[in-house]
Amino acid sequence: MATLKHVQRVWSHFLEKGGFDTHALSGLKVVAASKGNCLSELVVAPHHLNRVGGCHGGLLSHIVDTGGSLAIAADGMYATGISTDLNVSFVSGAQLGDKLSIKSRCLKLGGTLAYTDVEISVGDRIVAMGRHTKYVRVAHKANAEKKLDGQA
Repeated sequence: MATLKHVQRVWSHFLEKGGFDTHALSGLKVVAASKGNCLSELVVAPHHLNRVGGCHGGLLSHIVDTGGSLAIAADGMYATGISTDLNVSFVSGAQLGDKLSIKSRCLKLGGTLAYTDVEISVGDRIVAMGRHTKYVRVAHKANAEKKLDGQA
């Protein structure tokens, strides 16, 4: 339960900053977390759709980015680093009203880099899979200094 509360606190901090996360992912809910793992949910809303009515690939990419960060938070970090690489494979679509299940894992949290993977699904159907690498050296320093936003 402590890991879940920690990740929810980090996610709240993301939203409080009022940037892109707040606009695109304000409906994201962190529902479970254990060391290095996070489960989130998001219901696809009208502003998540592309011009033909499907879930926008940019949103799915943003979810991989955010999911990787939340997995790093689930490994005990407040500041979660800076993206260095992100890739996404789009497997199937999602529609308005679908509940996306977002399973994020921190595969390795090192002194310089963290490696994560994220699976986005609707029920048993995989929608997208991604990997996210983050530079965490400055985040480790910020965490040691209790600077939540990672600014050194």
